Amino acid sequence: MKRALICALLGLLLLTGCAKKAVDPAVLGPALLEGAGFPEGMLTLESDMAGSIFRMDMTAVTACYAAVSGSAGADELLVLTAEDEEAAEAVYDLLSDRISYRRESFADYSPAEAAKLQEAILLQEGTAVVCCVCPDPEAALKIIGW
Repeated sequence: MKRALICALLGLLLLTGCAKKAVDPAVLGPALLEGAGFPEGMLTLESDMAGSIFRMDMTAVTACYAAVSGSAGADELLVLTAEDEEAAEAVYDLLSDRISYRRESFADYSPAEAAKLQEAILLQEGTAVVCCVCPDPEAALKIIGW
């Protein structure tokens, strides 16, 4: 009986370890802002303002953390959870287009900032989406941990 209980608990632990991590934008966002080399003067945004800046409908977004450069820099951060994976995929696609557009825009007038956009991080895991344009993408990926 004891052996069966131990096996059952180990199996449960293995299944739990394989489950997708829950993403809390209120935790991951500030961790990225602090640890990914973002410059001083980043502006954090409320959800409705993030929707305006990133040009997206926020009705399917359940939680959001956003920050943008307070200057003319390319630095920006968006961590969000959507109500379902389909909504997260739509956000991912929109942000992919945004990054492509910004690469072209910055290429002519600020090559250093355009280089950050070449290293932009855009990830989706389940209902979570992370978009991170920062000076230290390697550090950002370690913090994200996916």
